Amino acid sequence: MIRVERASGQSGDIMKTIDFVVRDQAGAVQRDVVADGSSFHVIQATSGQEISLNLRQTDLAGQQRVGKDLVLTLADGSVITIENYFNDVGAPNRLYISSDGYLNEVGFIEGEGGTLFAQYGPTEEWGKWSPSDDLIYLGHNDMAAANGGIIGSEDDEVSMFAAPLLGAGLLGGGGAAAAAAAVVGGAAVVGGIGGSGGGGGATATGPYVNDANSSATVGGDDVVKSVTVTGGGEPGSDVTVTIGDKTVETVIDEDGTFEVVFDGDNFPDDGSYDAIVDVTTDDTATTLDGPTFVIDTTAPTTTVTEGTKSASDFFNAETFEQGVKIEGQGEAGSTISITVGGVTQVTTVGDDGAWSVTYENGTLAGGEYEQEVTIKSTDQHGNSTTTTDTLVVDTLAPSVAITSGAQSTGDSYNADSFGGGVTISGTGEPGAKVELTIDTFTRTATVAENGTWSVTWQSGVLPAGEYVKDITVKTTDSYGNATTTVEKLVVDTVSEVSVSQDTVAGDGMINGAERAEGVTLTGTTQPGSSVDVTFGSATHPAKVDANGDWTVDFAANEIPMGESTGTVIAVATDSFGNTSTAQGEVSIDTLVNRLSFGNQAGGFDATINGPEAGDGIVMTGKVEAGSSVVVRMGDASRDAIVDTDGNWTVTFASADIPAGTYATSVTATATDAAGNTRTISQSVAVDTEAGLLTINSDAIEGDDVVNFAERSDGVVISGTADAGALVEVSLAGVTHSVHADGNGNWTSFYAAGEVAQGVYTAQITATTTDAAGNTRFEQDSVQVDTRVDNLALNAVEGDDIVSGAERLANGGVLVTGTTEIGSSVVISLGNAIAGGTVDANGNWSVTFAPAEVPQGTETVTVKVDATDRAGNTATASHQVLIDTVVDPLDMAQAGGSDGIVSAREAAVGIDLNGQVEAGSSVTVTFDGRTYAADVDGNGTWSVTVPASEIRPGTYDAEISVAATDHADNMASISDTLAIDTYAPDGPVIASYTRDGDGIRGISTEISPDQLDVHQVNPDRSISEVEASSFNIDQIGERNFLFTTDVPDGSDLIVTATDAAGNSSGTYLALDDESANTQLGLTNPNLAQFNIETVDLQFAEEAQLTITEAALVNLSSNTNTLVINGHSDDTVTITGATRDGSEVKDGQTYDIYTLGAEGTLMIDDDINVVI
Repeated sequence: MIRVERASGQSGDIMKTIDFVVRDQAGAVQRDVVADGSSFHVIQATSGQEISLNLRQTDLAGQQRVGKDLVLTLADGSVITIENYFNDVGAPNRLYISSDGYLNEVGFIEGEGGTLFAQYGPTEEWGKWSPSDDLIYLGHNDMAAANGGIIGSEDDEVSMFAAPLLGAGLLGGGGAAAAAAAVVGGAAVVGGIGGSGGGGGATATGPYVNDANSSATVGGDDVVKSVTVTGGGEPGSDVTVTIGDKTVETVIDEDGTFEVVFDGDNFPDDGSYDAIVDVTTDDTATTLDGPTFVIDTTAPTTTVTEGTKSASDFFNAETFEQGVKIEGQGEAGSTISITVGGVTQVTTVGDDGAWSVTYENGTLAGGEYEQEVTIKSTDQHGNSTTTTDTLVVDTLAPSVAITSGAQSTGDSYNADSFGGGVTISGTGEPGAKVELTIDTFTRTATVAENGTWSVTWQSGVLPAGEYVKDITVKTTDSYGNATTTVEKLVVDTVSEVSVSQDTVAGDGMINGAERAEGVTLTGTTQPGSSVDVTFGSATHPAKVDANGDWTVDFAANEIPMGESTGTVIAVATDSFGNTSTAQGEVSIDTLVNRLSFGNQAGGFDATINGPEAGDGIVMTGKVEAGSSVVVRMGDASRDAIVDTDGNWTVTFASADIPAGTYATSVTATATDAAGNTRTISQSVAVDTEAGLLTINSDAIEGDDVVNFAERSDGVVISGTADAGALVEVSLAGVTHSVHADGNGNWTSFYAAGEVAQGVYTAQITATTTDAAGNTRFEQDSVQVDTRVDNLALNAVEGDDIVSGAERLANGGVLVTGTTEIGSSVVISLGNAIAGGTVDANGNWSVTFAPAEVPQGTETVTVKVDATDRAGNTATASHQVLIDTVVDPLDMAQAGGSDGIVSAREAAVGIDLNGQVEAGSSVTVTFDGRTYAADVDGNGTWSVTVPASEIRPGTYDAEISVAATDHADNMASISDTLAIDTYAPDGPVIASYTRDGDGIRGISTEISPDQLDVHQVNPDRSISEVEASSFNIDQIGERNFLFTTDVPDGSDLIVTATDAAGNSSGTYLALDDESANTQLGLTNPNLAQFNIETVDLQFAEEAQLTITEAALVNLSSNTNTLVINGHSDDTVTITGATRDGSEVKDGQTYDIYTLGAEGTLMIDDDINVVI
């Protein structure tokens, strides 16, 4: 709240009415007054408020902070208290004083005892729009001074100076020595009146400058170019005041004050200056700092770079629709006001000196015009410049029309006119560009001053043919406005006509019958065309229907006889005057010009006997090429096959020729390709009957079966025929010629050598032939069986191997086979013999009991003896393997020479192998997982357990090996394999020893593992460090003494290797006696040492940078890296994320994730950059 109190001892008539305004953070304004004679006035003030009092600087006599309240003492002795002004909630409050159209912000610097020194901020004035307009007062209420005078009256010019700020003693125990700058009439006046608040004079103890720490600005269109500096000192002292390159001299008056004014030629150029005051008293020179002056009386410059006529810009329909944008260059921070047609846009010049405004679409009127543009530039000190330019607008599209050459003008192009090219003419806006496009061909013209234009596509540019195409017409005026229309181009350069020669008389050929009836010719043309047709020597006009199909008739006397080719010529004329000609050819064939027989039916004797009739009769001949031939013999008619040369062939089958003795004829009728026919014929005799012939029906050898013994004494075949006839007798392909005796009996004897051995049916044939060549044929057969057929001995137990299980299963070993049906068999297996059972299909079997089958591994003979029904005998046998055990089966030691699988060995998988009986299959079960082993031809088995299926840890893995040999015998063995994949902890470095040449040795915590030391050389190579070591049990350390000092600049790697061969390493960064030791760990040679710890504690201010790729490369055991060090060390792990912390061995580590795989445990003392 604001509380106004009457000063002690003042009457109510002195207090004048004071206007004030309060504006909150939301911009809400509350106005009120402190009425004449009021004892206090309250207004709610929270935070972030702006409070403006209608006072001048000379109205303020002093100010003080009391708690959170601001206490102002006025020149009339009144006290105004603004409660809670200095509250701590939200944004701070701000105080202003305003009168006569000016506004100053009042700031405070706190001195001892709550005393405040006022500082007046930059001045704003009414007349130019400002966000502070709500806080500015145009008038002023005169206030009575404490001595009864009116401050600011016409009789007291002291109102031009700032009132003293403090009632406490400054500069001689009374009034304020420093006051803020006031701006009166545009001139900066800096100074004050020395003395106490009670009005008494003060005795100066030395030269001084009023408001030495203040700042004033001089500028604006109506500025008075004058600045004043005041101060005081020993009367009579010389004073020289310098501002910039201007100097004014004066002498301190008797009252101990001075005033210098810079105006006219002494007024400084634009710039920011600190006044320098030199005072000389009795040969003693003193230089004082004076106020700061910011002088800017130069109007800003501005230029238009885009959007106006001066920039050669205009706005057509397209750009105008996007808004009118005007751009330029000016003084940074200046306000630019652009007015076009009464519409104003305001902007501020950017730091780069550029400005722009945009009139959105619809703000300005479209059309075709030029409009004045007023550009006003006002800088931050009120200086302004106004210039004008011109806005050029043309949003009207140009007109265009076609006057000739298009469909709309009734124009088209036939073959003759199209040959001279295509020309299109029209009218448009003078000066506009016209583009005409047909397909992809574009022609351009400029509209002449008389408004006409014309373009031409030369002959050959556009395709000939019959079509209507779009003509895209686009005209663009000088401002880029465009109009597009579409017209049509009509082209018909084609007259089409065709002759349908293939359909004349149905097949494109005129035969004799068709000629006699006359012929109709046909074809096609464009609808509306006329057609004249010439055939031979005759020409007739054709009839053309609405579809363009034409027909014309030619009489028989206009068509020639014989075989020839007639030419048809059709000439068509279309509606556009185009003509075309088509020619066709028509075949004329009115006779069959050749037909003959090529052979005589029945041969040279013109007789068809039985064999000839049985084989069928083939007739041949010649005919006109392309003809068909039909041949008839007796009642049978057949189509002949005619080749391309006119040779014809026809076959009459045996069924087509009736048996017997008779005469008949053969006729051939030909039809050529044109449909003409012709017939010829010949006579033939038929005789197909032969004499008597039989084969004796009695069974040969009594049962019609010739066995081995009967074959040995020969075989007799007999029969009957015509007396004296010659008979050809055949037994199984062996032929004898015999004659029938007088009674018609014939006999043929076959010796043993003429009867082939085996089991088969021997065919018996008898053949006799008469004088006409007819043959009589009879046949019979006899069975020949001289061996036991189908004797076979199957593989015992399917593979001729008897396993232990097979020996005992199903009561023993089953032996099977086949033999000739009806045979008997005797089987032996080793020393065991048994008779077999033969079924109806010749399958036999016998079972040998387990006691009859030997055990172990040996080879025995299995044999079968068979006798068939014909008395023939045979034997079959082969070897059988008796195999009832798996031998051998063993497993070699795994895990290397120590029998323990380390992490390195597990990383490539575990190889298991051994020996087994050749041909066996092996499965291996490792730690609960089963794998099929590979077995080579020598019985060596092997299997690899993949690394991914080996559990990490320290344990004994169970192994079992199961084998099945080729005989299906089974056996198994088992064992265990020691697994140890856990790497030991990295060595802990306890100390190191240095001398003048480098590092002499180190010590580590005592470890049960083997410890080795390597040095990382400056060239990134790594070599082993030769050292002797010994344990110091009292302090729990192992000391390493290096044979040769490790040179400065090298780091060390200390590795621990356990009994299984697992190892982990500690990277020891050594002090190189310089700060900021840089480490990268990108050395690819580090990967072999499985580095899992980095020790920075011995390196001063170590700087370690590590990436995910480098971390993953450090160790094959893990992607986790532990880093130890101190607070002067820094680790950079760009892109990492922190995941909490963990305590390990009493030390706290911060946990970080680096990339997709990396994890870091960093000593919490170390500085980390992510």
